[in-house]
Amino acid sequence: MKLKLPQNKSLDLSFTKVMGTIVLYPEDSRSIEEIVELAHSFVRSGAELLEVGTKKTDFNLDDVDESRVCCVVEALIKELSVPIAVNSDNPSVIINAIKLGVSMIITSSGLDSEEAIKAFKESEAVVCIHCEPSERVEDDTDVVSLISEFFYSKIDSLLNSGIARKRIVIDPSIINASVNSKLRLIGRLESFRSFALPICVGIPRQLPLEDVLLKENRTLSLTAAVFCASDKSVQIIRTTDVSEIAIAIGFWQVMSAKTKPYRLSKSIVRRLRTLRDAIRGLGKK
Repeated sequence: MKLKLPQNKSLDLSFTKVMGTIVLYPEDSRSIEEIVELAHSFVRSGAELLEVGTKKTDFNLDDVDESRVCCVVEALIKELSVPIAVNSDNPSVIINAIKLGVSMIITSSGLDSEEAIKAFKESEAVVCIHCEPSERVEDDTDVVSLISEFFYSKIDSLLNSGIARKRIVIDPSIINASVNSKLRLIGRLESFRSFALPICVGIPRQLPLEDVLLKENRTLSLTAAVFCASDKSVQIIRTTDVSEIAIAIGFWQVMSAKTKPYRLSKSIVRRLRTLRDAIRGLGKK
């Protein structure tokens, strides 16, 4: 499976990829240079895509200044060669990000705007539909059915607007949900294969840090990442813990590779080198 991106680029999704998430906060004191260096460190650690996201206090409101988002995106596109995504529901942010040349838009409702969908149609970017219910998903809710209904609605809307299916990715991971709902969702990710679209999930953001067990046992996040990669239900994992997740996935993929050593793909070789460098780095500490 390959995902076609702008500028005649494509992303091989036969192996699970890691997307490094850079979160911008309303009172973020970091300089553009510091954020760019963080992005470089993510790529060195194994990220093959980067995402610029905004911290939300309201699930339908972007709190970060629009100009700052655009400045960060512009700097990342100039400095790095990996695909850049923008996570926003703000139509204006989406339109400007498209003008700057982002490869992907991650959004729940940002393309509901006529202006935004027009700008998107005129671009070569892809869209990752991210489900984020406005009301908290509790234990008694069938979370898979809830998210599936959302995807059916959004995909139909995009197709009716003239967007080709090959430009659509889905992300069923949610923030506003109970612990059990999030864990059940991870266990049933295979259900979303029926959409026949690339699947992206957020980890460890997918796992609730307010839960004592999960907070104190970070290896559970790595276990979830390996699970997502092992059954090939998930093509892209979005995370702020790039190094740990990339090593966990890469190690699993190397162990499970059925090709002969001389036929290892470039992707596996890169993961082996990342694993080797990470181990050397740990030894120097």
